[in-house]
Amino acid sequence: MNLHIKKAELKNKDELLQLYKKTAEVDDGIIRNTNEINLEYISQFLENSINNGHILIALMHHKIVGEIHAYTPSIYAFQHILTDVTIVVDPNHQGKGIGRKLFEQFLEDVKTDLTHIFRVELYTREHNDRNVRFYKSLGFINEGRQKDKIFISNSKFETPLHMAWFNPNYK
Repeated sequence: MNLHIKKAELKNKDELLQLYKKTAEVDDGIIRNTNEINLEYISQFLENSINNGHILIALMHHKIVGEIHAYTPSIYAFQHILTDVTIVVDPNHQGKGIGRKLFEQFLEDVKTDLTHIFRVELYTREHNDRNVRFYKSLGFINEGRQKDKIFISNSKFETPLHMAWFNPNYK
């Protein structure tokens, strides 16, 4: 597999929009539904992550097949946090280790280049055992469940787990 990982740029927004739309169509792909995936959403997280966080893309044959991002909230008390980690991998390329490589590079960058970051946080659906095991294998710990926080329909909810990873090189 010829995979190249690099920082995302604003010029990547159209290709990221297509990747997110494709991923949102898959069950448990991402928490947002396809109606919420638009250029405004992509532009917002792209700018937030470039200016006040971290964002990486995975390329195969010059095409984006994966992306990971997180950013620091604008509240002073949370300046040590990268939150709302989101990772997507093209459904046609899942199961090939792209997500693991993206996440490992992301955490390595936090350890070496973002030593002012102490915590990296994300949510994952409690029922998605595969994702829970994946995050734990990367060093994330489960900080607790938030019963019925995710709205599915008028009579159906899902429970996310709040997970965190702590930077061993925090200064």
